[in-house]
Amino acid sequence: MKSQTTPSFWKHYWALPTEIRERARHAYQLWRTNPAHLSLFFKRVKENQPVYSIRRIGLAIEHWDY
Repeated sequence: MKSQTTPSFWKHYWALPTEIRERARHAYQLWRTNPAHLSLFFKRVKENQPVYSIRRIGLAIEHWDY
C-alpha cells in the first residue's frame, strides 16, 4: 500500500493539539509496521477510487484466571 498526503492534510494536522498529533503519528507507525493489526480499520473514502482512510481503536485486553 502507498501512503500519500495532501497540503490540506498537513495544514489540518499541524492545527491539532500535540497529544492528538502524537497519537496519529503512533497509529501511522503501527500501520507502516503491521497493516493487518487488529486495531486498524480501513474505510473506503470514495466508491469509484481506491482511496481509504484508516482508523485506529483502542483495544481492552483482559486476562482471566480460573
